[in-house]
Amino acid sequence: MKTFEYSIGKDSVASDGRVTVASLCGYILNAAHRTIIGEGYWMCLLSRCSFEIDERPLEGETINIMVDSGLNNIVTLLNRNVSITDTEGHEIGRCKIEWILPNSAQKTEIAENPSRLARRFISKFRDAMPDAESAMGLQLRIEMDFREKAMERQDFSVAYKKICDSSFLFLARSGADTLCRAMLQTA
Repeated sequence: MKTFEYSIGKDSVASDGRVTVASLCGYILNAAHRTIIGEGYWMCLLSRCSFEIDERPLEGETINIMVDSGLNNIVTLLNRNVSITDTEGHEIGRCKIEWILPNSAQKTEIAENPSRLARRFISKFRDAMPDAESAMGLQLRIEMDFREKAMERQDFSVAYKKICDSSFLFLARSGADTLCRAMLQTA
């Protein structure tokens, strides 16, 4: 298990002084991606991730992100289990991430950095919602299923459907391609 320490910077917080959901998920994916690169998997694509956030830290607070390698199918799939703790060691969130190893045809194209891509998707999901501030409460769960590889700076549109007061479905598309499907649930 590897541990990464992040300090919540001013550029990563929302108007309530807490880290944005997009930034926190970006930190998580950055840590997980660093472990994969450290193991020699330079080319991998984000496939699925599930974030559970119990508390969003305040600006200036430090968090620890602990990444544990899950079961790996070396041929195609890499799994990572992540735990997020505050400075006192209390768990404030967790995540499961699946990465796939691209085939030789996919390796020729450069995909967007996974943490930046997830931040872009989550930010656009948030921007699409008229009541985003109330939906992005302190406790939430986000499940993301990446369907197509997104290229750096690729533009995409977002649509969402409110299932009930605490559940939303999202779709990110670029032309005819669905890049990501996601579900957001709040407590």
